[in-house]
Amino acid sequence: MNQQISISNLTVGYDNKSLLEGINLATKTNKIIGVFGRNGQGKSTLLKTISGLLPPITGSFNFESIDILSLSEKERAKVLSIVSTTQNNIGGITVKDFIAFGRFPYTNWLGINTAKDYQEIDNAITLCKLTDLANRNYDELSDGEKQKVNIARAIAQNTPLIILDEPTVHLDLINKVEVFKLLKELTTNHNKTIIISTHQIEYALQICDEIWLINNNEINAYTPTNLINENKLSELFDEAIISFDKGSQSFRLK
Repeated sequence: MNQQISISNLTVGYDNKSLLEGINLATKTNKIIGVFGRNGQGKSTLLKTISGLLPPITGSFNFESIDILSLSEKERAKVLSIVSTTQNNIGGITVKDFIAFGRFPYTNWLGINTAKDYQEIDNAITLCKLTDLANRNYDELSDGEKQKVNIARAIAQNTPLIILDEPTVHLDLINKVEVFKLLKELTTNHNKTIIISTHQIEYALQICDEIWLINNNEINAYTPTNLINENKLSELFDEAIISFDKGSQSFRLK
């Protein structure tokens, strides 16, 4: 099988102090990959490293034969976009102009946007259901609204890979569900590959095609069904908190 995502001998951490060592994973693109693990076990560090925000201690990350970690910031921004939990405090800018920041890899030194740029911006606003907020000031939004705008900015960047670190942390229940539905639509209808860390296990298991599970300083890949059948979540959380309903083909919290 031709693997299009490859992590080879990757060790991640800070100041040469490793959190996860010798990571080797390979899979295909155009899917949703969930990253599960307890707090402090390296989920965010892994995502920051493969995003290029944090240098690896050793190893490589390749996406569709592109060595991501060797790219310049601008070239990397044409391949992957990032959504984190960090809230931006920017005043005096509209939501639409903030989303337009996602087009920075494609603009020239004057910052002039083309018709394609505006099309991508409008498309992101529509997908994220932000039309009513487009002309609002970004700094007047709630934390949940800002997070949806952050996701829209990543969509406007129009990269084949989107990496999200706890993207629903500031959202209420309805908006969490909308975001997970949106992520599924992006892979199904827009050929995106999504890597997402989340504590929203019940929802993530509904949409993820693959799970990277971090436990005891190791990371392994599973399908959602195998993750449950092999009791891997029970090992992680010390109790069976998830069940799989074969009739409805869905997961639920016990």
